[in-house]
Amino acid sequence: MRFIRTSAALFALAALLPRAVGALDTGLQLGGSSFKFLKLPLSPRATAMGGAGTGLVEGAGESELNPAAAALGPGALILGQEYPPQEFGTTASHLSWSLPWGERRITLNTRYLGFDKIPGWDGSGNATTSYDAYTLKLQAGLAGKALGFAYGVSAAYAQNNIAEATYSAGLVNAGLWRELRWGLSAGASVMNADFWTGSSKSNGEKPAAPAIFQAGLGYVRPLRPGMRVAAAVDARKVNDEEIVFPVGVEMMFLDALFARAGYPVGDPDNGFGLGIGLKWSRFSFHYAYKGHSQLSGGHGWTLEIRD
Repeated sequence: MRFIRTSAALFALAALLPRAVGALDTGLQLGGSSFKFLKLPLSPRATAMGGAGTGLVEGAGESELNPAAAALGPGALILGQEYPPQEFGTTASHLSWSLPWGERRITLNTRYLGFDKIPGWDGSGNATTSYDAYTLKLQAGLAGKALGFAYGVSAAYAQNNIAEATYSAGLVNAGLWRELRWGLSAGASVMNADFWTGSSKSNGEKPAAPAIFQAGLGYVRPLRPGMRVAAAVDARKVNDEEIVFPVGVEMMFLDALFARAGYPVGDPDNGFGLGIGLKWSRFSFHYAYKGHSQLSGGHGWTLEIRD
């Protein structure tokens, strides 16, 4: 009960205190994200492994990659921060909570990215009044096990606000995971599938959320006590983007230290991923860096507190 009370207090605090940070004038369409940042995985483990891991998930920290992940670990509270390429001049915050409910897990998640005082320009290139922008996603779901599968499903409300224009969407996320033979496992997920969209713009424009379809295999091989190697390969399709094939590897040492690397094969924008992790008692910390073909790299971290 102490874990539940503490987790509830931290979740409420983080949900009520999202913060926007200053944007740089780089000539990019700052603020015009139109939900695009929702396609970025929140898990540093997945980021470091090039975006792979749908079939290798282990806990609630990877629920934004595969919602079934929460069913494979204990209750947990995960706090994280992402730093997109510095040309965007902003950060993104997120918080996830997995609450035990018998053999199942209730999952809650919030993520926020904001821009403050973006320089405005009209159609002729003349400066106008600066404006703010943000993107917010709130979701709740359920994860559990049935018929040899781990499953997860959640519903979300997402909103993208640019100056006076607001775009909203109702989204569904769902995933499955199953352990196979010989150290193999398989998983599949659908993220950000919209069932409702709305817009405050007079022209009725309704930007689409980045629906993601992903499936993959994971492999884990123990090497000696406290040491193992894991690998993952996925196929990933986002809306109107070309299909990519993320691949990644992970090494664990002493049941506590992790080293990760990966690459999204066929992705014209994102490059190699690298990451580390540290687990101690109920706590774990994970960090990842991801390269980009045209911009500076992005990075992020999470702190997880398990029940």
